[in-house]
Amino acid sequence: MKDKIWHIRNDFLESKPRDILKGILNDDKANYAKAESELGEFIELLDDVMTLYLESLQGAYRHLDEWKSKASLQASVAMAVATLNYILLTRHGILLGYYPEVRDLLRSCYERTTRCYLFFVDEKEAKRFLAGKQIRQPEVDKKLSKLESSNKREELLKSLREYYGVISDVIHPNLKSFEGRYGEPKLRERVGLEPVFGGLMSSTTGRIVIIRILQSVLSALRILGVILVEQSGKWEEDYKRISARHKELLAQFTNDNDTTS
Repeated sequence: MKDKIWHIRNDFLESKPRDILKGILNDDKANYAKAESELGEFIELLDDVMTLYLESLQGAYRHLDEWKSKASLQASVAMAVATLNYILLTRHGILLGYYPEVRDLLRSCYERTTRCYLFFVDEKEAKRFLAGKQIRQPEVDKKLSKLESSNKREELLKSLREYYGVISDVIHPNLKSFEGRYGEPKLRERVGLEPVFGGLMSSTTGRIVIIRILQSVLSALRILGVILVEQSGKWEEDYKRISARHKELLAQFTNDNDTTS
């Protein structure tokens, strides 16, 4: 099943535009149900991560009166909530088969995750944000790189940089970013000459994209664990369990593809 791509249409010039649109939308709906079955345990793990994310936010809002007057926490939580909405959108995008476009959403997750952390450790920047000032990403990255060093902070920043490095090749509209729709072979000769619309469902590509999304969410969760400290230790145990399962799926996926290649 791994190399099978379904719902590619070849009737672009023969069909009426309205019929083409209806066909794309119907195919996308069919993709959704099929993808939930094909990508089962990967989607299930993504849901586990989002569940823990929601649990963290619940914990924060149960104590809203204690921090609502603190600019750093208000701004950080705002970014954390915004990040989750993008993650929810990526889940829908995966099940619809919009893999290249989903990867682009990860840049938005990165921008909000880094701001979430910056605003927590730098109240001045949090107040700038709440005052409506524009804070550009290079400025955010530069300020984070100058933070006072500690083992936990170094671990967080390293995780964020590694995650951004994984997605940086495909989040800009360069030629490589079109591989998700055209494939690698003869990309230069094909790009733009063959219209490829709608969702392109592939079990292999779907798993790759989910693995990248999981890395993004785990980075955001790691920051939430610092901002929203939970005393019982249960949150930390759940995070470690999910993180370990992510590594297992990554290793399993890599081994399976090495075996079949």
